[in-house]
Amino acid sequence: MKKNVLMVMGGAIVISVVVAVVVQMNLSPKSRNRGVAVASTEILVTKKTLLVGETLKETDVDWAFMPDDLVFKGLIKRKDQTDEKKLKVYNKPLRRTLESGEPVTTQAVVSDAKGSGKFLSASIAPGMRAVSIRVKAETAAGGFVSPSDYVDIILTYQINLKGEVANYSSDAIQRYASETVLSNVRVLAVDQNSKEGSREAKVARTITIEVSKQGAQILAMASTMGDISLSLRRLGEQDTKADRDVPLTTDVSTSLVIRKIYDIMDKSKVSSDTVRVYSGSSVTNVPVRSTTMP
Repeated sequence: MKKNVLMVMGGAIVISVVVAVVVQMNLSPKSRNRGVAVASTEILVTKKTLLVGETLKETDVDWAFMPDDLVFKGLIKRKDQTDEKKLKVYNKPLRRTLESGEPVTTQAVVSDAKGSGKFLSASIAPGMRAVSIRVKAETAAGGFVSPSDYVDIILTYQINLKGEVANYSSDAIQRYASETVLSNVRVLAVDQNSKEGSREAKVARTITIEVSKQGAQILAMASTMGDISLSLRRLGEQDTKADRDVPLTTDVSTSLVIRKIYDIMDKSKVSSDTVRVYSGSSVTNVPVRSTTMP
């Protein structure tokens, strides 16, 4: 009798243990998810840390999977792209720093750096500066200068020659000179518009150009010395050695009348020597007729 009771009790214990194990397995999260694939989407992520202002390139990014329940608006999804080599975010400056492995969003790049005055700084090349100058239609190629054009900056100024320098330089210059102080500089904006518009003439008051740090200093100095003019360059034209070796441009070299007067003076000169008389800070050239020795 006791033996049968013990057998029944032992069987009940074994069955209860088996039931407990089965229930535990059914309640386990791992068991519920085992063999079930998590839905995910391929998105664009960075391969390395990219700093603000850097241009996003194809070599800087890669594709990675993200669970669908974590996907949010603005991510670049691989399934939505018609050409992975020509994504809209490529070749755009970054609005903020992106860490390595961070998803790339449409909000992280400046989508229209050229067309947005607010983000004009994003379109400036590394190491360059944006400087604005006041212009008039007659000094800005008749108003045909537009953003993305390239121009030369010409300074025309007056020289006040005094003392001995005036005596030596009279054949080269009287009062005025003109020279190209900056060459082949890019126009960033006309007035407050940085978009590439039509080629119709526009009377602009301010033009913003891209120059180096030294170029910015030269332009600041030139604006105080005289009048600044813009010379519109041909599209794609580069400076040659002849462009760099520009002859001296002064009122004497420009004016045929002044040169003619000097020619007449040279022909009318008699054989003479000149005695230079110094009196304080003034210098006077006194011609002395030469005498022929017997």
